[in-house]
Amino acid sequence: MWGLFVCMAAAAPMAFTASSGGGVGFVADSSAGSVTGRLDVFAASLDLSTGTGTLVADPASLTTGFGPRDQRMLVGSLDVVTFPELRFEVQRIQRAVGAGDTGPITLVGVLTLHGVQRAISVPATLSRDGAKLRLVGELPLILADFAIADPSVVMARVAPTVTVTFDLVGTDSE
Repeated sequence: MWGLFVCMAAAAPMAFTASSGGGVGFVADSSAGSVTGRLDVFAASLDLSTGTGTLVADPASLTTGFGPRDQRMLVGSLDVVTFPELRFEVQRIQRAVGAGDTGPITLVGVLTLHGVQRAISVPATLSRDGAKLRLVGELPLILADFAIADPSVVMARVAPTVTVTFDLVGTDSE
């Protein structure tokens, strides 16, 4: 099963899925308007007690709802045949002193995208509603930092920064 699992000290693992209208996605601004997309295939683990984890996504599962644009992005910009995996290795979690398992956090680690590794910090918010835990955040990425070809076409110039978004809800996996 693809999803996100969170292990907390003295708690059962949490299985994460896309929240209503959420998931793992992106927003790219262009001269023709804003383009939103999502990655449908991803898996991750995050252990709040150790502050470590991994997110792995299949860039070939990217979709924007417009086939020709998707094909151009998958083949021309992302080259998903050569680079079939997006990986974020969480090395630590920063949070406010005395904070529990909810509130603002920063996931610190290494992102590997399009064959390029970069140290990044991802601001996020953890919130709890009963047995459910929600993880929400966004991160602007400069395409050139990851050697990703400009996805612009003659009629639609794409901004050099794309915002990666995530909105995931976890429930007890048992």
